Amino acid sequence: MKKEPEQYRLLRDFMDHVPDVIYFKDKKGRFVLVNRAHAKGLGLKPEEVIGKTDFDIFPRERAKLMERDDRKVMTTGKPIIDKVERATRPDGVDNYVSTTKIPRFDEKGRVIGLVGITRDITHRMQIKRLEEERARIGKKLEVLEELNKLESGFISAVSHELRTPLAIIKEAIGVVIDGLAGPVNSQQKDFLNRAGNNIGRLKNLIDDLLDISRIETGRLRLHYSLVNLNDLIVDSADHFRRLAFDKGVKLQYQLPKKEINIFVDAERTVQIVNNLIDNALKFTEEKGEVRVRVDILEDKVRVAVFDTGVGIGKEDLPKLFNRFVQVSRVAGAGKKGVGLGLSIVKELVHKHGGEIWVESKSGVGSRFYFTLPRIHSVNILNGDTRDRVNNLLNDGKRVYLINLLVINSREIKIDTLKLINDLKNIVEQAFRLVASTGEGGFRINSADTRRAEFSVIFPDATDKKVSLAVDFLKEKIRDYFIKNRVMNLFVNIGKFPYVEKEEDAGNFHIKNVHIGFEKRNFKRVDCNGDMEICFSDRSIGLSVQTVDISQGGICFLSKGQLKTNKLIEVKLRSSKSKAPVSFKARVAWIKPIEESRGKVNKYKIGAEFSGIKGKSKKELLRLIKSLSSLNKRLKL
Repeated sequence: MKKEPEQYRLLRDFMDHVPDVIYFKDKKGRFVLVNRAHAKGLGLKPEEVIGKTDFDIFPRERAKLMERDDRKVMTTGKPIIDKVERATRPDGVDNYVSTTKIPRFDEKGRVIGLVGITRDITHRMQIKRLEEERARIGKKLEVLEELNKLESGFISAVSHELRTPLAIIKEAIGVVIDGLAGPVNSQQKDFLNRAGNNIGRLKNLIDDLLDISRIETGRLRLHYSLVNLNDLIVDSADHFRRLAFDKGVKLQYQLPKKEINIFVDAERTVQIVNNLIDNALKFTEEKGEVRVRVDILEDKVRVAVFDTGVGIGKEDLPKLFNRFVQVSRVAGAGKKGVGLGLSIVKELVHKHGGEIWVESKSGVGSRFYFTLPRIHSVNILNGDTRDRVNNLLNDGKRVYLINLLVINSREIKIDTLKLINDLKNIVEQAFRLVASTGEGGFRINSADTRRAEFSVIFPDATDKKVSLAVDFLKEKIRDYFIKNRVMNLFVNIGKFPYVEKEEDAGNFHIKNVHIGFEKRNFKRVDCNGDMEICFSDRSIGLSVQTVDISQGGICFLSKGQLKTNKLIEVKLRSSKSKAPVSFKARVAWIKPIEESRGKVNKYKIGAEFSGIKGKSKKELLRLIKSLSSLNKRLKL
């Protein structure tokens, strides 16, 4: 048997394996040769297509269109290149194709047929459509952004213009009420007092509009100082107690006995707390109760305002923090605004790097929670540190505080005192590289040798300088532990308060430098699976998806919202155990996860284990070990 020439074999391989449809037709439109892709698309074998025309395979109207293009190519002798059209395959699937048809000539230059190539470009067309849609939406967003800028500018300009005449009117009313412009009878004084009260309301509205304008245009600045959060909350307590007493509502404060030293914008933090308390009193009826509670967590402070008021309907919760939105409440429950208060509160909390959420039920009451970041240890923030930092801030200087903490220092086989002294020397080397001399230089504050923690005040610097120092610090600390044969350590540097842009940073920064085997108290293990949450007050369980687990607690995703501090029972099953393992836990924090347009889709929830002892602790450790081993195998 004669061996097939190499060029023919290459051509046959190309025809058999190319995914595009390739075919040859004679002058009567009959298929002379087709490749496998063409035949497969028709549900036939290549030899079953030979001799047929498009009228034998496709619907008549479609075949007539194909024939028209064939005639055009064979009559004019000119090809049709990349003709895009929508088509329906024989199996009924709609798609887009690009077709090229090229005339075939004999040795005398006469047209004897054509060669056709058809490619499925459905995916390409989808991408093109998406790009066109994105461009269209982009233009709309540009227009909306421009309108927002105009709106914000208008609101800002009008608000500023209203402030001056409003202040003059208020002062004039005060002069008249005080009798400085002549005697005023009781009826006149009553009218003037009402006018003064409404001027106060109007001023608050103007302040809210200005805040929204500053937030939208990125001009809102936070001015940090080191304060005791308890003092901030107590400062306004007398005012709210009088309001509560007048309305017949019981107001309680549950504050920690120890100081809560925290870096915040004091004025804005007071605004957050006061707004929530004011709302709670406004929507709580006589004989009701409002509680303000502060809890100290490991790296944050959680403030809660509870009330037994009218509550908020389930359908209104997702839009509660939106701008210019007023949720439905009982008529006459209190003064109405324009729906900006909670929106501003949310923005201020987020600016501080915190989170805010609400739990409420119509007719039962509401629980508003928000968190603020705090330094891991309070020992370094007392006495001289607070005074020094606040004096620098009051002088208009930008201040950095570098807080260095060695995690699980007992696991590091170096004497703690020696470790602290060695780290101090490293810090001094790092900051001498970038620090200016004199008053602008850094200062190492008193260290907590028990916790292997200390801080560095670095005033009047720039973020670039401090970043250089911290990078040097990280490198030298790693070298130090390698030299001392301490392996598997990490150095993690985080920024707090969190800011998205440098210009939003205000006048204060904290950088937390964590060194050690684990940043958290307990090692967390990925636990991507299903579990069941049971409640003490009902038998029905809630199916959720776990995120991670440790000796201290568990993190999971839930479509249903739980209440903070709620007691739950967690049921988990490992790959090796037949029966699920149960643990008692308490909900510690809740973070709403928003989709587009601010709609809450699900919640990320952290629960702390309670009462884990003896057999329960062994079961938990066994479960964590099992999951850890599984994760290692999956990574291999």
